Amino acid sequence: MQIVFDHVTKKFEEGGIGLEKVSFEVQKGEFIFVIGESGAGKSTLLRLLTKRSNITSGNIYVENQSIRQLHRKKIPYFRRQFGIMDKEVGLLEYMDLYQNVELALIATEHPEDTMRKRVMKALALMGLSGKENYLPIEVSIGERARAMLARAIVTNPSILVLDEPTANLDPGLAWDIMTLVSNINRAGVTVIMVSHSKDLVNVMHKRVLTLVAGVLVSDEKNGGYNSKDMDIFMYRKIMRRRYGNAYEVRERVDKKSFLGSR
Repeated sequence: MQIVFDHVTKKFEEGGIGLEKVSFEVQKGEFIFVIGESGAGKSTLLRLLTKRSNITSGNIYVENQSIRQLHRKKIPYFRRQFGIMDKEVGLLEYMDLYQNVELALIATEHPEDTMRKRVMKALALMGLSGKENYLPIEVSIGERARAMLARAIVTNPSILVLDEPTANLDPGLAWDIMTLVSNINRAGVTVIMVSHSKDLVNVMHKRVLTLVAGVLVSDEKNGGYNSKDMDIFMYRKIMRRRYGNAYEVRERVDKKSFLGSR
């Protein structure tokens, strides 16, 4: 297996739980959606996978390498196998598209004599040939999204990690991005993508992992956007199991407060 999550738990310093005993395996070349409501642990899962956050217990293996046993000095080299498109890390507005994509190569210490060829190829694959000297503000929102995807793939990663790559895009532009991502996946790159888009998840028919309150509640091959697994009853079941009487008391207090405010 290319990726293995083995009973992974992430607890935050303030007491919250990001993930709780999450286990699953990923074969090389798979395309996986990770879905769930806000706060379900989707972004936490991606951050743990790419060693941008540390596991509390359990372990993650990437290409048979244990993340927990990874020495701090080796983390930058470990991350080189990932292409990351994160909605919180946009393009630098004072750099043109070429420079924004080139940053990924500079960060991973690629040879300078190959950089231009790599950048231009990545931009061409995203349909951005001729736009390399444009600033982000000078191109459309869809072109900015494609430039971010170009930056994620320019290092030729074996695993592409996408956190809401179609956020704020209209359906047509979102489908353009998904077509590009599908092409990358067909070339053998593993894709793990967080998405809130029910339509895209349902149309793609890929493997779908559903998280509720940090718990993996379903793992479906050729699945869809499973709203049933994400309903309030599943959330309450998990919270009652996790916190017991404390959650029951809080639930009654919240209900009383709500009714009293009407």
